[in-house]
Amino acid sequence: MNSKTLNKTNGKNFFYKYYRIIVIPVVFLVYLSSYFFLNPYRNFDEGSFLDLDWTHDVSLILVYCAILTEISLFVGRTLNHWISWEQKPIFRAFVQFLFLIIGNILLNYLFSFLWNFFYPEVPLKESELLIIWQSYLMAAILSLFISFIHTSIFLLNRWRVTSEEAAELKIKASQLQEAVTRSELESLKLQLDPHFTFNNFSTLTELIHEDPLSAASFLENITKVYRYMISNLNKDTITVREEIEFLNAYFYLLKKRLGDKVELKLQVNAICMELHLPPLTLQLLVENAVKHNVATLSNPLIISIYSDVGDVVVRNNLQPTSGKSFVSTGVGNKNIEFRYKILSDRMPVFSESNGFYCVRLPLI
Repeated sequence: MNSKTLNKTNGKNFFYKYYRIIVIPVVFLVYLSSYFFLNPYRNFDEGSFLDLDWTHDVSLILVYCAILTEISLFVGRTLNHWISWEQKPIFRAFVQFLFLIIGNILLNYLFSFLWNFFYPEVPLKESELLIIWQSYLMAAILSLFISFIHTSIFLLNRWRVTSEEAAELKIKASQLQEAVTRSELESLKLQLDPHFTFNNFSTLTELIHEDPLSAASFLENITKVYRYMISNLNKDTITVREEIEFLNAYFYLLKKRLGDKVELKLQVNAICMELHLPPLTLQLLVENAVKHNVATLSNPLIISIYSDVGDVVVRNNLQPTSGKSFVSTGVGNKNIEFRYKILSDRMPVFSESNGFYCVRLPLI
């Protein structure tokens, strides 16, 4: 049993301990007062409050009230394990009322026997018979009242515990969602590796046959790029400055493959350099531009990256490989959109106009 459950159990036992100390005397006083206030034959001018033996009679009534209280509590606690208030409230109320009446009848029968034992063969007056029936009725009313109080406290505690459990579940659900989101984010990062690896090793294969020395330099730069990727894999965001440093290393690999067929222009101000964006975003956009466009010496692919009103814009001239207007429906853009959805309240904007394809990236 953990400490929280133990504290709740101790608090519950403490409550019921003092619950009896308060309820039993109250029930006793109300029950005893009913002899006086509800008796129409009572002479209010008499000096004594009640015609009772304060040694035996009052003690017997006190025990009667204590047992009456215990029966009411026992019925309520027992039925809590068998019939739920939440699922069958009407049936539960009926069964609890029935058992309380049965308990009262048995209790009254028992104490009638005890009363006859202490006062044998004493003829009862009409007023005394009325008092007995009034006491039975009062006992039933008190039993129902005790049961009502106990049930109300039980339901209040159940509501409180349910609210606390709901709050705990909400916290756990939030933590689980955060873990799932982080897992999805890590998966999206890892999705970049196979595509990136394929393109670079394809280039390396070509260089090995064409220029072994350049291939060695190219392989060294691949090592630098991967070292950079590994060191930033666990980061959700990275500064624009670091991303551009990485992009320069990556673009070196592209230039080795494409030469003057592709150009990269960078114009990002110092303020934007210190802001953040998801890692490898610029690299992925550059890679997509190269993948989906034709690049020749006469018509080079020009990729511009510049700052604009606190955002970074990646723009390239459209020279679609299919000869049709380029529409991004691949994994790359969806990857970027999903990562921004996780990390920011603003989304990247993809657009095509005047022969250019532009991506506006909000900075974090």
